[in-house]
Order: sequence, then C-alpha cells, then structure tokens
Amino acid sequence: MNLKKLGIAVTLTLTCMYAAAAGQESKCTLKLAELPVATELRGFRVGMTMEQVKARLPKLRLKSANAFGFIALNIFPDYEPGIDKTAFEGVRTISLEVLDERVFSVWMGYDKSFKWQTIDEFAAGISTALKLPDAWRTKFRTRLLDCANFTVAIIPVGESPSIKITDNTARELLDKRQAAKEEAQP
Repeated sequence: MNLKKLGIAVTLTLTCMYAAAAGQESKCTLKLAELPVATELRGFRVGMTMEQVKARLPKLRLKSANAFGFIALNIFPDYEPGIDKTAFEGVRTISLEVLDERVFSVWMGYDKSFKWQTIDEFAAGISTALKLPDAWRTKFRTRLLDCANFTVAIIPVGESPSIKITDNTARELLDKRQAAKEEAQP
C-alpha cells in the first residue's frame, strides 16, 4: 500500500514539474528589438521614427504632437491620395501611435482578401512570421500575447483579423504623463 502511494506521489510530482516546465517554455520572453521584419506589417514596425514613417508614406499629411508628445495616425490605403495601393493589398486600415517621434503601437487591419482569415490561421501565421511562441491567451474574441516589453493582440474587426503590437514601456510613459497633468489640475 505504501509503495502504491509513493508511486502516485512520484507520478504527480513529475507531472507537475513537466507542466511547469512546459508553461515556462511557451512564455514569450522576446523583446521588441528581437522582432523580425514581417511582410504582413507592410514596412511598419514599433520603434520606427517619424522620419521613417514619412519615408514609407511621403504624401501622408502628418499632425503635430500634442502636449504629451503623442500623435495618432489613421491611414486608409484605399482612400489616401498618393499611396501605392498595391503595396497595401489586403490592408484595410493602419493605425500608428507615436510618442516623442517614435511609433509605439502599430495596428494593422486586414480585409477579406488577406491570406489568413480566421483568428486561428492568423495566430499561427503571424507567430511564424514574427517568431513568436505559441503562448496566446484568449480574452473574449481577442488573442493576446504578453512578451518582455510588448504586447501583441489579434482582434477580429469587421469579419477579418487585425493585429496590434504595442510597446508597453512607451504606453506606460504616456499614461504617466497624462495622469500627472490630471493630478496637477485643481
């Protein structure tokens, strides 16, 4: 009887150790600087400068930064004059958030002609393209991946997927600036 209990205890211990090791292996420890260029992002990436954005879209009218150093750009390739529409085939929208002249968030929305249409296909494809681990968590209909200093979200929008990559450090800095201004106001 004691031998049987010992066997069960050893089996449970090994199972728990294996589960813990498997969970650690699938955690995303990548940093933004380690993300490869992915053709699916059409030349945009978190960390690029406003000069690089201007070089990518030379005819885009850019806004000035607000008091926090923040700019939000929303680009609709099908409707923007002077954009090479073939370079953005399958892309419905591009949203860039900029802080202190650097892009800290890229949100790319795709249309029905894009190669990956289901969330599962998109997660698998973008994981391969960006060399991300399969450690996605689900929140409602969104897939989320928390990495060392950034977050990736796959969000269904209008029957097609979209991807949002956000630099968490820059997001926190913007939030702190906004909170400091609110605290300073009577």
